[in-house]
Amino acid sequence: PLSKKYPIFKINPRKINRLQASIGEVLASESSIFFQESQSGGGSPNYRGMEANRLLLIIDGVPLNNTIFRSGHLQNSATINPFFIESITLLSGPASVGYGDGAMGGALVFNTLNTENQKATFFNQQFESSSNSVINNFKTTYNTKNAYHITAFSVKSASNLKMGKNRMHGYSEWGKEASIDNEQLYTNYKQADFLHKSKYKINLKNALLLNTQYSKSSNIFRFDKMNDLKNGLPKYENWYYGPQIRFLQSINYASKNKTMFSEKIKTMFSFQDVKESRHIQKTGEGTLNNRCENVKIYDFNIDVKKTFNKTITSYGGGIRRQAVSSSANISDGQNTFYNTTRYPGGGSVAQDVFAYSQVNFIVSKIDVMFGLRYNSNTLKASFNIPDFSIENVENLNTSFVTSILLSFTPIKKTTINAAYYSGFRNPNIDDMGKIFSKDGVNVVVPNTSLKPEYANNLETSINCLLGPLKLQIQLFNTQISNAINREFGSLNGSDSVFYDGEMMRIQMNKNIESASISGASLSADFMASNNFLISASCNYLRGKTKNNNPLAHIPPFNSKLSFNYQLPQHMFSFYTHYNGWKLAKNYDEAGVDNYDEATIDGSPSWYTLNFCYTNKIDKHIHFTVCIKNILDSHYKTFSSGLSASGRNFVVGLNSNF
Repeated sequence: PLSKKYPIFKINPRKINRLQASIGEVLASESSIFFQESQSGGGSPNYRGMEANRLLLIIDGVPLNNTIFRSGHLQNSATINPFFIESITLLSGPASVGYGDGAMGGALVFNTLNTENQKATFFNQQFESSSNSVINNFKTTYNTKNAYHITAFSVKSASNLKMGKNRMHGYSEWGKEASIDNEQLYTNYKQADFLHKSKYKINLKNALLLNTQYSKSSNIFRFDKMNDLKNGLPKYENWYYGPQIRFLQSINYASKNKTMFSEKIKTMFSFQDVKESRHIQKTGEGTLNNRCENVKIYDFNIDVKKTFNKTITSYGGGIRRQAVSSSANISDGQNTFYNTTRYPGGGSVAQDVFAYSQVNFIVSKIDVMFGLRYNSNTLKASFNIPDFSIENVENLNTSFVTSILLSFTPIKKTTINAAYYSGFRNPNIDDMGKIFSKDGVNVVVPNTSLKPEYANNLETSINCLLGPLKLQIQLFNTQISNAINREFGSLNGSDSVFYDGEMMRIQMNKNIESASISGASLSADFMASNNFLISASCNYLRGKTKNNNPLAHIPPFNSKLSFNYQLPQHMFSFYTHYNGWKLAKNYDEAGVDNYDEATIDGSPSWYTLNFCYTNKIDKHIHFTVCIKNILDSHYKTFSSGLSASGRNFVVGLNSNF
């Protein structure tokens, strides 16, 4: 879509010499994205207070968001391997029109390796001391006369993560619940990822691209649950996610034949098979509570581009169908027994049909873009939970969103952007069909009358290049209507229900009237010399519900500063990250922000000092060493249950031939 014309940022992970082991590290270090972690092997991106099912993730044109994406914190981005990524682009403004459901305030677009790169074989090895992690990456690019291929795989093995020892915040026992000598137990995991792409050039105007992706992890313990205590003892003997598996297969056809209505046409069919599971055993119990989910996703869409004089038109449409099967049992190792499913036990289906159009033209020094999108959503679910007196449900919703963006260039190398854009998110199976307890005190039950939530966004930005200084300033305000938030409720006249062996208070998702998020960000790059680059950025957010209560997912003030010095065969990088306080009074009431994982006063401020050095031994081999968190500071990123890595020595060797 034309929305790609106005990115907030664009980064290439392979050009970053800081040895980031996950996509979360790349985004947190190189952009205004904030990352939450509840366990190793995961990470939930947060942009302008939009997280989980309100932030749309796209990989190679395929939405990763699915109908069981929850509103809390998601770990699905962990299935994206940074070694496979060619570029990452954050799109705001018209992104909701270009990409649709879930792009409430923007879309995070990942593009994997280009098949038409020069023939090469690349091997990378990396070691991290704080978790004894070993990562091996391999890729090879090869081609024939009319076909281009790339194959890549990655294997990672991580032991328990060590937290920092220097507690400058003054809370001596914070984060030590499930640790021995600062080693956080239950944080070890393994992961393997695979990518293969083949592009066939049928002729000069037509091409076919086949794209296969696969990711699988080991069991991953939910660390923030394994450190929960009850009567002074661990509450859980086991609380882990089963292997997180993502398979994607897409077929893309591109044509450049000029007709009256088109000059470029792209069609895509994709299939995704996503599997996840949760396994819980309370201390003293002899049985394991197992809940397994499988989502099969079918996407078909067509995108058309046509230029009339200086007016560029982009339009298209498509259909998405998602089928969810949910199973559950209680096992004692030899026998299995009945258990309630997390999602409707009879199965559920979500289907979207959509159409969009964008028009871009220039009037004098003003670049204008209009866009609109229509979406029809159908959701059907078959419940099998007689204790809750809920039967089959069907929910129908339609959404219509628009956008306008004005880009003014008053002088050369200075651009002022002003945009209004609306976004939407349909209630999904997780919103309407989930029954679960996060804390053993409250249980979330279905609300079958939910409507879509909408975001009306106003945004302005200034981008200018003043000699060696590149500056970007952004201001925005988002008004969310029909916002879906978790609140206390009742079922059949009762405010509590017996669930998982305990009497729990009922919560459910509801469309509250409105919520507001506003903020500002500043980023600057100063080229002090041909070899010396100084970069800085800072971000500030605030969010309130209709009752002027704190809104969930609002991170504290944060900033970054880096100094990069490059010579033909050497690169030095010194950088610091800072996060301000998140006071207890600013946490949301429903517990989404995990106040129970913070201190009694909230989440303390923190900063890290980091250094990296890269030596290009020759054109085929380069060596990188980093020291991250040099001061060995102890901290947790906002809403995380996991304490961040302590002092970490990272070594990497890259070779190509």
